Amino acid sequence: MLYASLIAERLGLRRGFLIVLATSLLLNLLLAIALIRHKPDVRTVIIPPTLAQEREVWSFSNTGPSAAYLERFALSILSFAASVTPDTIDSARHAVLEHVDPAAYGVLEETLIVEGDRMKKDHSSTVFYADKARVNLSALTVEVDGVQKLLVGSTVTRTQPKTWRMTFRYDAGRLFLTSLTDRIPKTK
Repeated sequence: MLYASLIAERLGLRRGFLIVLATSLLLNLLLAIALIRHKPDVRTVIIPPTLAQEREVWSFSNTGPSAAYLERFALSILSFAASVTPDTIDSARHAVLEHVDPAAYGVLEETLIVEGDRMKKDHSSTVFYADKARVNLSALTVEVDGVQKLLVGSTVTRTQPKTWRMTFRYDAGRLFLTSLTDRIPKTK
């Protein structure tokens, strides 16, 4: 009797083990089929050479962005606002307005439309070459000094130093452009 119960117990363990093994193999087969049928999205992150060379990591705190991020953001907006042709003025205006504070949107849009209409009428273009940027983190402002060139056709008609000033507002993890002004600096 002891022998019979021992054999029955071993057969039961063996049968249980085979059931667990078969279930595991079946589940692994189903997972393999699901992985083969599903093409996962592949995301490639490309780091531009200028960012790969920078040692500073861009960061945000509870009070706002780092100086490096604010400067890069301002220069990006300025590239659309200060270097335009009659053909690119409309798309550049839309690119700038994507980052504008809703409270300042109407005023800045009107200014950009008037300037764009003047450039189209005169067939003029502008190019701005940034020289240096000054960031004020407490006021969230960036001033960029450089040289502005005015072209009519392909002829440079005026070259002058210019300072662009951008003011931002930080809200809910996002920067909003509140003002964009330019001035000709006083010569020393």
